[in-house]
Formats: sequence, C-alpha cells, structure tokens
Amino acid sequence: MEKILTQEEISALVKGIEDGKVGVNGDKANESVAVPYDFFSQSRGFQAEMPALILANENFCRSFRQSLSLVLRKGIQVTAPPGQTVKYEDFIQNHPAPASLHLFRMDPLRGQAVLVVEPKLIFSFVDIFLGGTGKGTPPAEGREFTAVEARLIHKVVAQILKDLEKAWNPIQPLTFHYLRGEKNPQMAPIVGPNDWVLTLPFHLEMEQPLGAVTVCLPWALLEPVKGKLCGVQKKESPEIDPRWVERLADRLKSSELEVVVEFGKGQVKTQDLLGLKVGDVLPLGKDLAEPLLAKVQGVPKFQGKGGIYGTNKAFQIEGKITDP
Repeated sequence: MEKILTQEEISALVKGIEDGKVGVNGDKANESVAVPYDFFSQSRGFQAEMPALILANENFCRSFRQSLSLVLRKGIQVTAPPGQTVKYEDFIQNHPAPASLHLFRMDPLRGQAVLVVEPKLIFSFVDIFLGGTGKGTPPAEGREFTAVEARLIHKVVAQILKDLEKAWNPIQPLTFHYLRGEKNPQMAPIVGPNDWVLTLPFHLEMEQPLGAVTVCLPWALLEPVKGKLCGVQKKESPEIDPRWVERLADRLKSSELEVVVEFGKGQVKTQDLLGLKVGDVLPLGKDLAEPLLAKVQGVPKFQGKGGIYGTNKAFQIEGKITDP
C-alpha cells in the first residue's frame, strides 16, 4: 500500500506535537444530529399523477348515488375526497374490531383488495329504512352487527362492487369478485404490514354526514394498469337507461309534495302583537276578489279561490302560473 506521508512529513508532525504547535485534542466541530426520515411514510397525493383514476372515482360517485337513491328513496350525496398512499399496517390500525371489512378481487389483476364500510353508515341506513332521517343514535361502540344489519351490509357491498366495476371499465375492463367479509382487521392480510396501499374514501351525506366507505388497493395490484391510470381518459358520457328512467318516474309520481295556499299577509307591531286576544281581527291587506296563491314546495304554481268542499276548507284552481 502506497504511503500517504513521507518520512520527512512524519518527523515534522511528531516534532510539532512535541513542541505543542499541533494539537491532538482540539475543539470538536459542531456536530449535527441526523434525524431519520422515511420519505415514503408521508401520505402522498395522487391527483396530479392519476387523472384517469379521478375520473373513475367521479363515475363511481354518480352511479352509487343513483343506486342508493333508488333503494332508499332518498337523495344521497356521494363525494370522493383525495386518496392517500399509506402503509397497510397504518390503514388497518384506523379500523379497530369489530369492523366491516370485505375482501374482493379485480380479475385479471393479481392480488386482493379490501373494502371497509363504516359501522356508522350501516346504522344510518337502518334508520332510513325504518322511516328515519339517518340521524338515529348509534349503538354502543364495539357492538356486533345484528342479522338484519349483516344482510344490509352484504347488499350495500354488492352494489358498491357493481358500481366500481362499471366506473373502472373505461380504464381497464375488470371483473370484481366478492371473496369474504371479516370483522377482525388482522384476518384481512391482503399484503404485508409495510407494503404500500392506495386508499380511496367515499363520503355519503343526506343533509348531514351518514358515514363513509373506503376502498384499499395495494400498489402491487395496480402495477399492471399504472400506465392507464396515469393517462388521460375521456370522461364517460352518462348513459340513459330507459328502465332507470321509468323507475324514477314511478317514484316521482308517488312522492308527496307540500302545497300551501296563501290567504294573505300582514304586518303588526310587537306592542300590538303582545296585546292580541280572542276575537281580534287582523287585516291582511288583500281584497276578497283577488285570487289566492297556491305554492308547491314554496314555488308559486296556481291561482284560485278558497271555499268549502264537504266539511273541509278547499281551494279551487282557476289558473296556472307559468315560469317567467
């Protein structure tokens, strides 16, 4: 091995140490502590990288919204917030048992994916089916699903997979196969704990949040279609299904609307209002010959006059109000 210092340089260095000109325990340089950083531990957005997947999510929201509205006979809003890339272990920890996890395949892609349905969403659906508004008080945390709730979950999951298959078709024709359901997240090891997965949440609302469903897709499963996901796909044109239109028309015909006949309006001072008693008369500033106005869901639709029909007060339509 070639010498780095010559004999003369070594002698000069030793002499410098003996004379005190060369320090051997000098001040240490400022040390910086290196902090470990995992560049992949942070959630990474994919919106700019996978425009085709965003369109697929939009298609799913539209299809699933229509499906739920027909089944529940209520207007349900479905939205897709940004997805995230996380480790599967972190995803599982966010869904403690008892959970509602459902494993499925996306043939011909290799591997499995998982769908998570929030218990809160199931309880909201049950409340709607029973005539409520989805605001029912959820059961105690950790309670097992009843037989009725389990059947409802199965129907909802089947519809989700059907609508997902339709939404993904413009990207890659796939067949979604349901495998099984699990209550314990530890029994759904679709990939290793440290493997990366893409999570796609979908939030459901009806005047207030009802809950969410989340699709979890391993990146390894998506690898064969990664190029198509990153490509720009044409937005799917909404297909008009005559059967769906007919069913929707039937539902609309049986819907109940509020009709209010406005007899008149007036103003009164607070002092006079506090002094009102039985027998007092309130002038409404409306001539008796002037037609009354009937509003449907708050929108003026008819003009007519009031009267008696049998033993009930009634309103006779004399004309329609056309939109301006």
